[in-house]
Amino acid sequence: MPVFSSTATRGAASLAVVSLLASLVLLGGGSANAPVSGREDTTVASVAHLVADDTLDPRIVELSLTGPVWEAQIANLDSVLFAQRQAERRVEAATAALGRATTDLETVENQLRAAVDSAADLDAQIQQHRSVLQQRALALFVSFGDDDRLDELDSIAEATAGARHRHIASEIDARQFELLDELEARRSGLGATVAELRADQSMLSGRIAAQQDTLEQASTDLAAARASLPEAIAAVRRARRGATISGLDMSVVAFDAYLRAERMLEATDPTCGLGWWMIAGVGRVESRHGELGGRTVLDDGRPNRPIIGIALDGGPGVRAIVDTDDGGFDGDTEWDRAVGPMQFIPETWSIRGRDGNGDDRLDPHNLYDAALAAGTYLCRLGGDLREADNLRTAYFGYNTSEDYVDLVEAHALRYADSSL
Repeated sequence: MPVFSSTATRGAASLAVVSLLASLVLLGGGSANAPVSGREDTTVASVAHLVADDTLDPRIVELSLTGPVWEAQIANLDSVLFAQRQAERRVEAATAALGRATTDLETVENQLRAAVDSAADLDAQIQQHRSVLQQRALALFVSFGDDDRLDELDSIAEATAGARHRHIASEIDARQFELLDELEARRSGLGATVAELRADQSMLSGRIAAQQDTLEQASTDLAAARASLPEAIAAVRRARRGATISGLDMSVVAFDAYLRAERMLEATDPTCGLGWWMIAGVGRVESRHGELGGRTVLDDGRPNRPIIGIALDGGPGVRAIVDTDDGGFDGDTEWDRAVGPMQFIPETWSIRGRDGNGDDRLDPHNLYDAALAAGTYLCRLGGDLREADNLRTAYFGYNTSEDYVDLVEAHALRYADSSL
């Protein structure tokens, strides 16, 4: 049927978010193909189809859905996924920044140790040179005497007066003073380097502490987002069943019931050729697919309030059918009443009832059971329903009213021609 549309583009869009939902299979359906308003992050642009639900007919995957609860739950799931992805990015960024800062700190600390060791070596060399120069000066003093400036090491190099001073200057290697100056200049430079490295060490230690705090907070946020994800997914699954299918006036549960009946009858009675839309025509006229009078079809296929017809008491235009179920289905112990989404009379249900949802119960109030029973009944009444006359005959057998048949047939053909 043309009611099913391609989801190739939707499947392609989902590839960007598969990493967020590793536990999900791409079996869900949905219409939320745009991000939450104002969001520019396209990695979470489409989320509805990521939520699997193998309890529904797989053809529902391809349908676009509407409804306030559905859209609210899709928006909530989108927000949870967005928060999770943002937290993942923050964890990734903080982890990378922490790794870089740690590496930089190790480098700086290695450089600092090397600089401190070099400074210590220079201090030792400077001290050794000074000791040698002092010893030489002292030896010259003992040999030649000196004035009161001899206790100042620099005065030795400045000796300008007298033969004795010139003799001392010529005996002391001037190169030693130059080397001493070089060592002290290098030591001064190393001192500045050590100070800079210590400042870098302090800065990087602070950065590491800050990144650790950021990582801890991001990890907490990620854990919270992941913890909220299962319920958000479950809420989407619940909301999907009550959502309305775009282009059809029925809920997902109702459509699933019709599809399941079609599938089951194809296996048990392939010669009938029953399509889901044939049953849907009946469901639309009998109870608006279980939503008559503002009712809601629950997840299990039962309306939130039973659908019970008038008493079949033989009044004007009404058949007289005395109670056959002791009020078990219709609550009336005097007369029978049509019950459930397909409005089966209890007497008929006792013969035609079917278990459409596999719960080992025959419940006319359950849309799954009622849809399968209605489909089976139509096959019995009409034979090969792919023939238009046979389908009309089956509808007439369901309710012997030409107006009824015309209305059911019109709805059925509308569903058959739907293009979504």
